[in-house]
Amino acid sequence: MINFDKDFFVGFVGGTIVGATGYKLYEDNASDLKRFVKNPSLKHSAKTSAEPTLEELITQKENLEDMIAEKELAEKEKKVAVK
Repeated sequence: MINFDKDFFVGFVGGTIVGATGYKLYEDNASDLKRFVKNPSLKHSAKTSAEPTLEELITQKENLEDMIAEKELAEKEKKVAVK
């Protein structure tokens, strides 16, 4: 059997209050939320294409090459410091 102690009841009451408050706020602002979600200007800010452009790919490639060069340099410096 579950042991219902003071902490359980405090958590239950607190969760109920937070849930009721959230529901009330949602109901009060439902029209604003629906308008925010259906706003066409927000759809344009997100990418519609899953494929990156050639420019984005080249930028990513350059960033990766820079990171590889930094790692190689760090490893060479470690080897020199050990000797």
